[in-house]
Amino acid sequence: MSLRRLIASPLLHFFVIGGLVFALYAVLDPAPEETARPGTIQLSPEAASGLAAQFASVWGRPPSPAELEALMQDWAAEEAMVREARALGLDRGDGVVRSRLRQKMLFLAEGPAAAQDPEEAELAAYYRENAARYAAPGKVSFRQLLLPPGAGPDEIAQLRRALDAGADPSGLGQGTLLPDDMEGMALPAVGRVFGERFAAELAALPAGLWSGPVDSGYGRHLVKIEAQSTSELPPLEAVRDRVLADWRAAEARRLRSEFSAAMLARYKVELPAAGEVQLP
Repeated sequence: MSLRRLIASPLLHFFVIGGLVFALYAVLDPAPEETARPGTIQLSPEAASGLAAQFASVWGRPPSPAELEALMQDWAAEEAMVREARALGLDRGDGVVRSRLRQKMLFLAEGPAAAQDPEEAELAAYYRENAARYAAPGKVSFRQLLLPPGAGPDEIAQLRRALDAGADPSGLGQGTLLPDDMEGMALPAVGRVFGERFAAELAALPAGLWSGPVDSGYGRHLVKIEAQSTSELPPLEAVRDRVLADWRAAEARRLRSEFSAAMLARYKVELPAAGEVQLP
């Protein structure tokens, strides 16, 4: 074969172009550090700066030292899970990014929790420890009068005497869109409408008497408690399905945490100090 025909050969062109492509790939995408050091998870200060920049783009501020440490630890946990997922072949036929592989690993870790049935004593103990979550909130029925701004002790005393004598609250005090009578209002709802401080003070007032002033987000009120019930905890059997679902969710979180720690323990993790990371 002549030199001219060899130079014009498509096969030669293929090998030359292929070689150039591989050479260019080697320059632009060098092997990551973990390939050279298979037992080490190492995050460079530059890469950590990238994590900080992503945080800043979402929250509009740079991360605090504690938040930066959490970002780097999370990156390391993700890297460990991605490596283990690839070692198990979970990435075969799946072109989704690292987070997808991490989700697969966490699914494997959390999966047993969905099918677990705790011993009765264990479920009862969980129920007792989280009783506030399942208790029916206390309720209160009360009347209220919003005091005029700047009302002094004498004016307040005069209003209270009028109320004690049976005066209609709607004809006294400051005009407001708030109803004068609140019937069977759950204490959490009282806190949302009037403020947590108002709800806390309300729970301590005597029934049947006009009391106050009690401060809310609207101002100061005179309040009369008509009826009040305390929070009640239903029997476990009445809320068993909900408690079991919550127990399984808590168990899944525990398994996730232990699994992440076990994955990281298989590697030597090297993260830059906060001072080495350039914040945006």
